[in-house]
This record gives sequence, C-alpha cells and structure tokens, in this order.
Amino acid sequence: MKSLDINGHKGQLLKGNVQFEQSGSTVYCDEAEYDPTDETLRGIGGVKIVNTGGSVVTGNRLFYDNKTHVAFVEGKVELKDESMKLSTPWLRYNTLTKLGWYGAGGKIIDKETQLTSNRGSYDPSKHQLFFQGNVKLITPDYVIQTDTLQYNTQEKKANFMSFTQINTDEDLILFEGGYYFTEEKNGFFHTKFAYSSPGKTLIADSAWVNQKAKYGITKGHVWSIDSAEMFQIWGNQGFYRDDIGLSMVYPNAKGIQTKSKDTLFIAADTLENSRRPISGKQQTRALNKVKIMQKQTRISANRMIYTSEDSTFRLRENPVIWDSSSRLSGDSVNLVIKNGKMREGELFPNAFIALQEDSGRFSQIQGDSIHYFLNSNQRIDKTQVFRKGKALYYIKEQDTINSAFTVDCTNMEFRFNAGKISTVHFYVEPKGKIYPLQELSDSETKLSRFKWNIEDKPTLKDFQTPFPVKVPVKKYKIKELPASKSKDSKDSKKRKWFGNS
Repeated sequence: MKSLDINGHKGQLLKGNVQFEQSGSTVYCDEAEYDPTDETLRGIGGVKIVNTGGSVVTGNRLFYDNKTHVAFVEGKVELKDESMKLSTPWLRYNTLTKLGWYGAGGKIIDKETQLTSNRGSYDPSKHQLFFQGNVKLITPDYVIQTDTLQYNTQEKKANFMSFTQINTDEDLILFEGGYYFTEEKNGFFHTKFAYSSPGKTLIADSAWVNQKAKYGITKGHVWSIDSAEMFQIWGNQGFYRDDIGLSMVYPNAKGIQTKSKDTLFIAADTLENSRRPISGKQQTRALNKVKIMQKQTRISANRMIYTSEDSTFRLRENPVIWDSSSRLSGDSVNLVIKNGKMREGELFPNAFIALQEDSGRFSQIQGDSIHYFLNSNQRIDKTQVFRKGKALYYIKEQDTINSAFTVDCTNMEFRFNAGKISTVHFYVEPKGKIYPLQELSDSETKLSRFKWNIEDKPTLKDFQTPFPVKVPVKKYKIKELPASKSKDSKDSKKRKWFGNS
C-alpha cells in the first residue's frame, strides 16, 4: 500500500490480495485505488464480491461507491447463486441489498435452463430475476421467447408481461400475459391466447394449461379447428386433452364443417370433438338444444353423436328432421353421410313423416320404423316402412288434389318425385280407402302422430358464429428446438396455422 494523489487529495494504491468488507459483502481484487474523501474504490484484476447469502460476482474491473453501496463490475462478469450462473459484459451490484442488474446483454444458466436477454436484474433475497428485451428461455422441452419476463429461481415460476411465444417439439403457444411453472409445466395465460398442435388449433381470451398432463381449460371467445376434418367450433368456454385428442366447447357452441362442398352447420349447448390416437377415428358429440343444417336439411334434437368410422349421425331425445316440404321424426334417428352429404336415414320406433301438399294439407306416413333415402339434392327419394304401417296421402290429377287415400298394413314402400309421392307398394294384408275431399272429416286428416311445428325448424340465424376469428401471428422464428426434442416435420405443421409476422 502506498500514498496516491487523486484529484488534488490523498488516496491509496493497494496491490496484491486486496480485500475489504462492506455491509456483509467481501470484495477482492488484485489492485485497487481507494479515495477516502469520495469513499470510492477502483479495482483491477481478479475482482470478486462474496456476500453472506452465498452469491458470488466475478469480473476484470470494479468501481465501488461506499456511499451508495453500489459496485460496478465489468469484463467477463459472472454472478453465481446456488445453481444459477449469470454471464454479462457488466453488472451493477448493491452490496447492501444484494440486488444486481445488467444492461448489455446477459445469459443465465440454471441446471438445464438457459435464459438470455438484453437487460436484467436479480434480487437474491427474493430469488427473483427480471428480464427485458429479446428474452429467450430454453429448456430441454420448450423454448420461451418474450420481451419482458420475471422469473423466480426458487419457485421455478415465470411471469410474463408482454407478447410471449412458447415452442415445444409438437406445440406452439402464444399469449400476452400470464405465468408458467417451468418444472411443473403448467400455467395460466391471458390476452390473445393461442395453442397449436399438429392438425389442431385453439384460441381463447385466457387458458390454464398443464403440459405434463396434456390438458387445458379455456375461457372467453373460444375457437378451435381440426384441420384434418376441417371442423371449426366456437363457444364461451373450452376444455381439451391432447393425449386422447379431445376438445370440448360450451355453452352456446357453434360448429362448421367444410370437408365437402355442402357445408355442415351444428349448434348446441356443448360440442365435443375427439379422435382416437392410434386409429384416427373421429367422434363428435353435441348435447342439449342440438340443431344441424346441411343444404335443405334442418335437424333438431337434444343429443347427437357422429362417428367417422361409419359416417353416421345418431340423434336422440326428440329428434326431428325437416327439408323444404317434409318433417321426419322418431324416438331415435340415424343419419348416414356419404361423400359429405346426408343420403339415408332410419327413424325408430314411433317413426313418422309428414309431407306438406299445400297450406293446409299434409300427406303422412307412420310405422314402427322407417328407412328413407335422399337424392343428391337431399330430398326424400324412397321410404320403406316396417311394421304397423299406416299412411294418409293425397291424390292429384293435373296438379289438383281431388281425393285422399288411407291405408293400414304391415310394411310399405313409397317412391317420390320432386318431394311428392309418386309410387306406393303395400305388403301383408293392406286395408285402404279412398275419400273424395268433401267426405274427409277434419279428424281423419291427421294420423295419431301428426305434428307440424314449423316454428321450431332451425334457420340460418341459429348457426351464425358468435364472433369473428383472428388467429394470432407468431412473432419469433425458431431455428431449432433443444436437440433432444426437436422434430422439424411436426414444427412445419404448426406453421400451417401460425405464420411469421
């Protein structure tokens, strides 16, 4: 140690194993200039700051202000605390509060987690890190990119304050706020939330996601799409399980399938879409106040199940089918789809069909079960009645109704032309009678199951989507995911729905 002139007053030059203590921290360096008047110290070489909490700061050069308790360290700076290591060109460190911050870019490594950012700070008393500017958090399972991030090293919890993008080997998540537990792999996200996995996309106002269990809950302006089936769903809330390919939207759910040129519309309180992981077979369920529309066909029921394995809609609980001039019903209804169109169906038991002839007259068919076929325009082409058949239909001459025919028999077959009965066949002891119109009483114009509740027929308004869809745009490019998990083919599928800004 020797005397040194510093700005007109005496100071000290110290060399070799320089060490001093301040506020519980011990500072080391190879050489130092100490100004007792300003209470400042400049250190060079082998700079190290050790505090009682266990954190250690190292670097090449040091400026320390004893009045503010702030040390400025630069040159290959490292801050180590338990399992965490921060590397940065320079660091400001308060020996009293143990708070450190940097502004020239930094990298933090905590076990298998790596984080980089332009600016950051660390509070060891709270185990809290705060980062801003090009923040990237990399783990073996995912990459998180954002502008502002707060991270707790003890809780392993990340808090997000700006647009954030999370990439895994199969999934992409976008949002603008929330939190995420990096070891437990679950969190809550809000504001323009979007989730994408191969072949599926989901957006909502907010979501709770569990990556380990592969399920999540969404709320507010929920929309999802299955790209393979070209099936979209809207609703207020949602639930999904990625491991079994299940997504559910409720209440006031609306669905649209555009797989064929004739769009299929569905509305219900709850819509559920699932796909078996191995076979890829799809099942769609609609529950409560179900309404369906495709071209001229309108359907209402309280429960519907559709399976891609046999391309069949199964309608239960008061199912009714309308087209432009007919109404079909039964306790249960099955509808078969061929080439994206409804082509045949079965009504059972208590099957009934009503066909409007004019404003006040209806031809009617009923039986224990009815199998019917639709033409390419989805109008009735042929009907087969099995057991307990009964019919009332009107006979025309030159497009004018002049009589009615009633018949009872075991089985029947009707063929249609332009939605009107053209040919009939009766089997097993048919009993029939022709009535001139003037001799047909009002009580005889309706069979026992007759109903024409046209006011309940679904309209286009019932299927209007509740809100427009705007899929958020991916902001950050991912050149590679962590090597142990990266799968380029699956990442390319995500880009089908999330383009780069």
